[in-house]
Amino acid sequence: MVKVKNVVAAALMLCASAAMASNFRVSDQVYLLAGAHAGGISGTFLSDVYISNLSTDPVGVSLIYSSGTAGSQQTFGSSGTPWFVLQPNERREIVDFFGAPQSQGGLGLTSAPVGQVIFNGCKQGGNCDLTTCPGGSSGACPDFRNISIESRIYSIPPGAVLANNPPTNGQLFSGLPWYSFVSSDAASAGLDKAFITGLRNTTLYRSNLGFVNASQFSTTTLVIKLFNGATNAQIGSNATVTLAPLGHTQLNINNAALFPSFTGSTATNAFVTVEQTNTIPTSDAGLNGCGNGCPAFFVYGSVLDNQSGDATTLEPQYLKPLTDSAINCIYNLVCKGSFNPHRAVKH
Repeated sequence: MVKVKNVVAAALMLCASAAMASNFRVSDQVYLLAGAHAGGISGTFLSDVYISNLSTDPVGVSLIYSSGTAGSQQTFGSSGTPWFVLQPNERREIVDFFGAPQSQGGLGLTSAPVGQVIFNGCKQGGNCDLTTCPGGSSGACPDFRNISIESRIYSIPPGAVLANNPPTNGQLFSGLPWYSFVSSDAASAGLDKAFITGLRNTTLYRSNLGFVNASQFSTTTLVIKLFNGATNAQIGSNATVTLAPLGHTQLNINNAALFPSFTGSTATNAFVTVEQTNTIPTSDAGLNGCGNGCPAFFVYGSVLDNQSGDATTLEPQYLKPLTDSAINCIYNLVCKGSFNPHRAVKH
């Protein structure tokens, strides 16, 4: 069972890749924010996944797929019995990841609505259980192994069969490491809020927003505000989305739950900010080192061409940059002081 890791604000400041496009994407636990094998407006949506073993050891991969605001979860493998094994330094391409058989690393599902997938890497035959592994109390098991995830989600025309090589429209989703989620715990560092810009909702284009609860130990409410990019004036009222543990939802920007009046020729050059509130821990949160529920979330956006259905991913960003000292720490690998983020996650 995957449990979200609790990271201190200092770690978020030094590794501020949560909301920005970052090259720091390698980790033993990686979130893929959006994937599917399901019907949609433009046809059938599928996901191809590219997974890399960055270790010289064989690495067992287990994962959890979660969809819907209620966080309906399916677990595939565990650290002791992985779903599949990658050989040393292996890179694997998994076409139609959700529908492909387990022998290829796929989930073998006939249908899977848009949701998130969390991948875990552990040395084959190793112990990655935080409650029993050496060093687990500090959140670092020696058998954790680094992996990376890249994915293309795309649609094929209605009635088309993938094996017949139909035309496709797709977009990139990069896997994000566990330490890169946005969290209300990082408010003191100013890293508790993300923004997405480039939103449109006209006759030519539409925009979607995706919201992901990255914590398995709390229900959380996200507060979304829409602004005019030119004037910085807020458009409409605040919107809220409540997600159960590992909940996921994707909505059109003019959905009744978001900003229904944002439509028409002037609905361009807009941006949203997203932050979380009202985090409610689960009954077992404290037993897993997450007394406050380990609040954590991701958000993403897409802008789609209404004529072709072609989509472009809109990545979120923090509202502040890395400091000079944080940049020096990352690139020189020399830091003053230290931090030890606790990992409240079982592989």
